[in-house]
Amino acid sequence: MPSVSVVIPSFRGGRFLREAIASVQAQTLTDWELVVVLDGCEDDLSDIEQSDPRVRIVRQRNRGEATSRNVGIGHTQSEFVALLDDDDRMLPERLLTQLRVMSNESIGFCHTQFRIIDENGLITGTGESKDFQYRDFLRENGAVLISTTMIRRALIQDLGGFNPLFLMSTDLDLLYRIARESTVCFLPEQLTEYRRHSSNVSYPVSGGEQQELILKQHLLVAKTRGEVENVKAIQYRLSHTPTGRAARAIRNAHMARTRHNYVAMLGSLGLAFLFSPGLTLRLSLRQARIDVARKDSSTPSN
Repeated sequence: MPSVSVVIPSFRGGRFLREAIASVQAQTLTDWELVVVLDGCEDDLSDIEQSDPRVRIVRQRNRGEATSRNVGIGHTQSEFVALLDDDDRMLPERLLTQLRVMSNESIGFCHTQFRIIDENGLITGTGESKDFQYRDFLRENGAVLISTTMIRRALIQDLGGFNPLFLMSTDLDLLYRIARESTVCFLPEQLTEYRRHSSNVSYPVSGGEQQELILKQHLLVAKTRGEVENVKAIQYRLSHTPTGRAARAIRNAHMARTRHNYVAMLGSLGLAFLFSPGLTLRLSLRQARIDVARKDSSTPSN
């Protein structure tokens, strides 16, 4: 049995997928297995499969990302599953570092900080993942990049795996359920590279309606069990979760801000104010407070 199993689902294939696979093969930990699920993808990866017995290719008709991850996990053997999207990359020490942490049996999943790269692999930014536990995730937008996670396989199976009915927030749905049942470990080291390009889903603002549905499910459980603080946390988060056209406008404003296109950012914020003035104002004020706090923390004291 390998020490850890890596699962990569892929609908697009192409050179990014080969780079993702190569990043697993470049790990300092060598005792791993890799399951690549080609979800309707017609790429021929037989050369990789034949040259490296640790790599297995599973082919299926297009069934979606959530189902592909579940299928991949079903083919794994290890106690631990590390997830990676087909356009992202692991840095060499990731698997070994996370595996050491997961020796603590109370930890359900471990995630790492990440850095952002472009289509050519050039570093363009830093991720914003934080050291959160269950209630923190409920209250704030817990920025967990699924490509940075290592999860106990038994927990994934016990909780039913990824829900294929969620199209954009299926990762948060499972991770929140796992966080409710166990401890979350966050590693501040940048051990994963998230690739931002024209074809991928915007991060971190996406799937507002589905996030709202996920939160309401947790709210029902919290109310049933009399968890007053969890109820308060969820209600706060729901009041700060954009949906519909406001969510799209805020997402566009966020993406424009990361590209330093402030004219486009202001235009998108104007649309967001039109669709949902109160929520947009709350989110803008919160972001302003975050920016001030970051500036203060980075200013050297005399």
